[in-house]
Amino acid sequence: MLTNINVSTAARSIVRRKLKIPANMDTTTERLIHLIKQAQEKYSDEFLVLTVPGFISKKFIAYCAMKEDQELILQYISELRQNPSEIIKSSLSYSLISLYGKCFADASKNSYPKLEPSNLFKEGDDNNETHNYLIDIRHQFIAHRGDTENEIGISYMLVPKTENSDKTQMRFSQLKMIAFSEKDLVRIESLVEYIIEKLLEKIQKNGQKIHDGMLNLFTPEQLSLMLMNGGK
Repeated sequence: MLTNINVSTAARSIVRRKLKIPANMDTTTERLIHLIKQAQEKYSDEFLVLTVPGFISKKFIAYCAMKEDQELILQYISELRQNPSEIIKSSLSYSLISLYGKCFADASKNSYPKLEPSNLFKEGDDNNETHNYLIDIRHQFIAHRGDTENEIGISYMLVPKTENSDKTQMRFSQLKMIAFSEKDLVRIESLVEYIIEKLLEKIQKNGQKIHDGMLNLFTPEQLSLMLMNGGK
């Protein structure tokens, strides 16, 4: 996971030396190498570890990443129930909404799939209503400034009651959503657990496709060239 890489200058330098990464390497390549070495260290004693080409693994990668996002949302919900400060509440709540919406956002530019509500929910059921609720907050409040009850502001003018009119002032007041109610957290938790179940089905299906594709598309000689751990 990217969170395993400390992005401070000192720690980055240590990681580069440990993984033998050239100093002029770009961050994406550096992190890919980190993930490869991590896989080697974890599985090389018991398995041959093969690199899977991107053209057959994008869906699998996307669905696995979506599952991790949904599991992170469940952790956010758990933390919100600990009644943290308003700053922590708003940070967790806004992150929850963003991560949830990300799974349904168009990623076709990079050839990644997205979840389709019509394939997951039935019109009018509880999960569909909760989904629409979260997506509306995402569109109207988090990603864009829309017309929503979750962020309401007013402007008003203060005019002195005395003759000193040059002291006129303009003021602004706002109320915005900070966190979800416990009732909403229960609904969201149920929705996320349902989506994780559906993602597991997609992960299993696409994992099998990759397995079959690797064996059907490549010769044993070609597969040997994809070994990440040198046959150890």
